[in-house]
Amino acid sequence: MMQNRKTATKLLLVQWSRFQHVCIELEGSTLFTGVNGSGKSTVLDAMTYVLTGNTQFNKAAKDKDRTVKGYVRGDTKSNGATRYLRQGQVVSYIAMEFWSPAEQEHLVIGVCIESPDEVSAPGSSWFVCRNAQIEDLNFCEIDGKNMYVTPKNLLEVKGVRMKSAEFMGRERGTEQIIRALGLRCEVSKYRSKLIKMMAFDPQNNIDQFIAECVLEPGNVDSLKELREQREQFDHIRKMYEDLRDSKNKLVEIENKSQQYETKKRNLNIREMIFKYQEVLAKQKEKEEIEIHVTELEQKKKELEQRQKDLQKLLEAARERLQIAESNDAYQGMQKSIENLKSQVQQISFKIEKEEEQTAKLLRIQKALSTEIAWLLEKLDAGSRPVLLHLGEAGSSADQKRKELLRLLDAVEKQQNLLVSQRVHLEDEKRIRHEELTNLEKQLKQLDANQIIFPEEVVKAKQVIKDAFAKKGINAEVRMFAELVQNLKNTSWRQAIETFLGRKRYYLIVDGKYCLEAMRVLQEKKLHAATVVITDKLPDSEVVKGSAAEQLVIPNVDARRYANYLLNGIHLCDSLNELHEYPKGGLMKDGMLAKSYAVSCMNMKKTQICLGQDAIELQKKSVREQKQIVQEAYDQVMDELKQTKEKISSLRGVDLEINNYHVEAPELLAQNQTEKHKYEDTIRQIQESPEFAAILKEQIDAKKAYQEVETQQNHLYTKIGECQSEQKGYEERRKNISGEIHTCEKLYEEIRMKYLELERAMLEEYEKLSAKQDEVRVVSELSLKKLRFGLEECVKELENEQIEYCKIAGKDMNQRGPAYIPFYRKEYREIANVKIEEVHSKLLDQSQKLESAFMNDFVAEMNETIGEAKREIDAINRELKQIPFGQDTYKFKMQEKPERLLFFRICKKLENYMNSPELYMNANREDEEMERDIREFMDMILNEEDEEEYTDYRKYFTYDMEITSRQGEEKITADLSKKQGSASNGEKQTPYFIILAASLLQCYPQRSCCARLAFIDEAFSALSRERIEQMVKYLEENGFQVIYAAPPEKIGSIGQYIQSTVSLIITGRYTNAVEGLVKLDEFND
Repeated sequence: MMQNRKTATKLLLVQWSRFQHVCIELEGSTLFTGVNGSGKSTVLDAMTYVLTGNTQFNKAAKDKDRTVKGYVRGDTKSNGATRYLRQGQVVSYIAMEFWSPAEQEHLVIGVCIESPDEVSAPGSSWFVCRNAQIEDLNFCEIDGKNMYVTPKNLLEVKGVRMKSAEFMGRERGTEQIIRALGLRCEVSKYRSKLIKMMAFDPQNNIDQFIAECVLEPGNVDSLKELREQREQFDHIRKMYEDLRDSKNKLVEIENKSQQYETKKRNLNIREMIFKYQEVLAKQKEKEEIEIHVTELEQKKKELEQRQKDLQKLLEAARERLQIAESNDAYQGMQKSIENLKSQVQQISFKIEKEEEQTAKLLRIQKALSTEIAWLLEKLDAGSRPVLLHLGEAGSSADQKRKELLRLLDAVEKQQNLLVSQRVHLEDEKRIRHEELTNLEKQLKQLDANQIIFPEEVVKAKQVIKDAFAKKGINAEVRMFAELVQNLKNTSWRQAIETFLGRKRYYLIVDGKYCLEAMRVLQEKKLHAATVVITDKLPDSEVVKGSAAEQLVIPNVDARRYANYLLNGIHLCDSLNELHEYPKGGLMKDGMLAKSYAVSCMNMKKTQICLGQDAIELQKKSVREQKQIVQEAYDQVMDELKQTKEKISSLRGVDLEINNYHVEAPELLAQNQTEKHKYEDTIRQIQESPEFAAILKEQIDAKKAYQEVETQQNHLYTKIGECQSEQKGYEERRKNISGEIHTCEKLYEEIRMKYLELERAMLEEYEKLSAKQDEVRVVSELSLKKLRFGLEECVKELENEQIEYCKIAGKDMNQRGPAYIPFYRKEYREIANVKIEEVHSKLLDQSQKLESAFMNDFVAEMNETIGEAKREIDAINRELKQIPFGQDTYKFKMQEKPERLLFFRICKKLENYMNSPELYMNANREDEEMERDIREFMDMILNEEDEEEYTDYRKYFTYDMEITSRQGEEKITADLSKKQGSASNGEKQTPYFIILAASLLQCYPQRSCCARLAFIDEAFSALSRERIEQMVKYLEENGFQVIYAAPPEKIGSIGQYIQSTVSLIITGRYTNAVEGLVKLDEFND
């Protein structure tokens, strides 16, 4: 026996296939021979099972039906109840005995297989017994024809029962066995190499043979994880694409919404114009009525002039009448009457003047009790009794004059004061009206779910977006405030927003387009906008306890900017705590510490704009502001109305004191008494008898006089008609005032409804009026057309909304203009929050995917390939030491061109100490490397045949270089090129050498270890000469080979090895006979 080889000396098979109880002596390399079905392969299967736990039984014959259970039960493959040799509970043993020259002792390895019944799977337990031989273990007892197999729990070694801990499972047991045999390789690797040599299958394709039979399968398991990462990446990318599609659809909805709002605005403006033009039309009609009234007044004056002309004729007739009445008696009486009448006339003239003056005083007296009673309260209490009886007799004229002067002075002062007050109130009314208009506009915008931002910033933002679009840049331009999803603790909102101020409106763009945004800012001179230089923002973590921690921001750039602004601002609950943070501290009440100084911020004027609930908060704030402004506006309107009423009431007061006669009431009473006395005297004279005779002439003269008078009466009729027509217009003027009031009321209703549109409506009306030269510029028909266009716009809007609902899985009943705020909220949540969150997840998952690819797949594959190269190098070193005759063999392993990407990646990783992790954490500025990584990863993940990339063996082509010594000359050739010209034996010989060299890697040269090799159906195609060469080759290199071959190979193999075992079928069982038997005895 060899001194550095642990040699197998015995093999025991108990209840294994057809072997009932067989113990076989092994003297070095051994040939098992027998007819087909005698159990040659079964013996090899038993030995590989006990050594390595191999269950790929009879691999040389590609028989996949053999199992441990079938071997234990004795499966004969026949039909019927007698198929299995053994029934019920079965215990089987396989044991091998080895001799170690280094230790000078025997060693037994074995496996106990217990099959409780025909259904259950058998259980196997491996064991190692040092310093023992097979005879030292009580595997079974034979009593005549009966055999009792010892159960595992009763197994003894040299009379000592084995402990349960000495029995091991497959993994640990086989590992302990190969370690006991002096091997230091992995069991799986050893098992693979044994089976490959045992199931030798020579092929014409040397590349395939080396890959499959020499190199161990090395599938990279990380591809599964990589695919899972890719699936997760694809899932997130699908989410991102869905959100992007949703966002694009929401943009279309927003465009339709804006079209709708524009059409609705135009319709509202036209409806306002429709009401407004009615007011102007009625006012114009009133003006025309005024013109007609003036014309009639003029006509009346003309008729009155004609009446004066007739008056002259009437005077002539009257003169005749006077002549007729000019006799002395009549004259005397007439003169007395005329004298008295003259006095009555004079007194009447005085009375008329006194009545006029008294009426003037009475009007003031009445006004002091009604419309200007408020003025009386501003005078002294002593003045009131006199002024309240100013138009009555009683008080002295001096007293009345004195109090009247005081009153007129007070009226003049009040007029000046009220006019000044009216100007002030008109200005305040205009300011309040503009505030109300702006607040109403904001409220409408908020009701439409559009948050309020400074108008100049919004315009600047749109300018940058338009400039990007013209250059084909598809990048978002958003304010910092739009990207803040929420605040964790809203009690800090007012303080944080006040601190940020206008920085909330700074514009955020993707870092790679930041410089382009700066160019637009410069070229367009956008003074109202500020662009954050996102590509230069430092990476930083959120500082715990800082204001930055309160802001929830999915967007990466906005998050960095928030950290930059707020990480240094510590949130403090008290002044003492604020005192501890002089560089940056903030309290909820607005106390701010910054740069070692403290201030108290005014938070009342801060308009909230951060977070998803900012719209509702803005809406609440605007409504409160509107209510305050509305109340102030109403108060101004009341004061203005009162002021105008007071000015109007004072406007009728004549301030010239000389135009008043305070004595008029007393003089009026005196003159009226005097007039009554003169009228009584005239009546007495006219009733005397002497006066009647004189009247006849007077009758004729009077007739002529009456004819003229008739003409004058006709003229009076015309004047009456004129007055009647004038009265009709007066009545119409009175009615038109009511209609104007009604139209003004209707217009005021629609004006208050669309207060924010008033200025635009007035401008639009001026344009249309100037163009059409008409008061009425909007017809009912045009309004119908606008309403129809609006309805069509609503349909288009609803179609877009329905399409979005289909994409997003929303309720399709959520459509129409009423849901415009809902879709704007959806857009904000998707564009500013969800899509940012998913995009962030996508970037993270992309990094995870690339990390898994590089750190797991590429690294593992590179390491596996490195191990394979080292193994090939080791085999080549072995081959160099063990030439086959005059030939020396060497493996050739070359990279496949189609795997260039992988090897290029690995080559560049050498610059990073072959560490993918080091590369992933670097700047990654190598564009070719990045492109190679993406392409190779896509190539792998898109490949249906996973093994194409997970099996490292498919990254190379293989060949065997044969160097033949012919005298002093060396001739080198590749085996693949000799395949066509070599003989069959010549073709097979290198394959055996390859397998032997590969197996030698498991057997340390300088150690005493087992050096087993198994060859099933050995050398089937080799010539006798080649067989002799191969057997010698294996023996010279220290192998203990267990051959399995049919009887006809005994002559060519058996004579070169130490022992031959013949397997003979006896009935249903197989026996082993050491030595050669005749051919006809194998089946006996």
